[in-house]
Amino acid sequence: MPNRASSQLLSDPTPCQRQKVAVIGLGDTGVLVASRLAHAFQVVAFTTKPSLVSGQELGKRLTDLRWWRAHYNISLADYRGLDAVEIHHARVDAVDTERQRITATTLSGESLATDYDLLVIASGTANGFWRNDDLRDASEVDNELEQDASRIAKAGDIAIIGGGPCGVSVAANTKARYPEKSVRLFFSGQEPLTGYHPKTRAKMAANLSSLSVACYPNHRAIIPEVATITTSGQHEVQFEGGHTISADCVLWTTGNRRPHTDFLPQDLLDHEGFVRTRSTLQVEGFDNVFAIGDVASTDPSRSSARNWAYRILVHNVKRVANGRHANKYFKPPQHRWGSIIGPQDDGLTLYNQNGSQQRLARWLVDKLLLPIVVRRFIYRGVRS
Repeated sequence: MPNRASSQLLSDPTPCQRQKVAVIGLGDTGVLVASRLAHAFQVVAFTTKPSLVSGQELGKRLTDLRWWRAHYNISLADYRGLDAVEIHHARVDAVDTERQRITATTLSGESLATDYDLLVIASGTANGFWRNDDLRDASEVDNELEQDASRIAKAGDIAIIGGGPCGVSVAANTKARYPEKSVRLFFSGQEPLTGYHPKTRAKMAANLSSLSVACYPNHRAIIPEVATITTSGQHEVQFEGGHTISADCVLWTTGNRRPHTDFLPQDLLDHEGFVRTRSTLQVEGFDNVFAIGDVASTDPSRSSARNWAYRILVHNVKRVANGRHANKYFKPPQHRWGSIIGPQDDGLTLYNQNGSQQRLARWLVDKLLLPIVVRRFIYRGVRS
């Protein structure tokens, strides 16, 4: 049932500048949404990290941390598009959809309460060791990044469990960076990269083979309660059917996602804890509440985290704020697309939905794609 506020918005429109939009989560998608809404609304955002700690390019994060940190771990204060956003470094404790109020706790333990007219939930998911909603300061974030990269650098025998894009990225980048290491990739299907076009899957399988990554299909692991990077001595991994392997570094990339939604009312969530989301990216039952990214139940791949979905959400938020119905719809792509292993020494390969690929020379990536296209146009400007 639509809440009272949504009915008021439709019958008594208020200029956008006088309405407050709350954004929960400033990951990749949250930053894009908040920066696009800041010129038209009063935007307040909540984040558990003082920087954008991207969930992208995990392989580069573990094997080329200096490069990854420069492009994917940027202080939120450096995003020009967020200059007008009121940012709270705090963890949200509860959302009251009746009173339209958010309560949160800061790093110092201070309690906050914020009212909103429209709400955007972009709180993401926990996914292995590299995505969490722990409240951290900048030094803690840096220490965790250094420790994770150090574990890979010190290990001689690495077992990667999970054949999605993160597992493939780690396997390829680790072998390229450390060719002397033993790198094994275990996955449950015949080929890695479920959800990608068959041509893309075949090309990446050949790429892994050329790098001498040892691939083990049809190996479904028994996932432990805590799936992270495991180092220090030999560690065992058990598979269904009784097979066991050991390695001195085990890295779990099984995609066992846990949505960050414990602060939300249960009637907003599906049976897995994800936010029940319509194709307009509005939350079921609420015209003035939106969800986007990995936390939104748009499709099994949670693909509104990609595919320019933030543009649809921003358009529909403005429509609702001006007393109109949302009229743009998110349609998940048939196949995943984009970068898989990130920029390499010889350039960047982008895989399309139809299985074709595009190659960008490394100089184009370093001189045009990242500084101009990504920083200046997509993120609306990033200070050095």
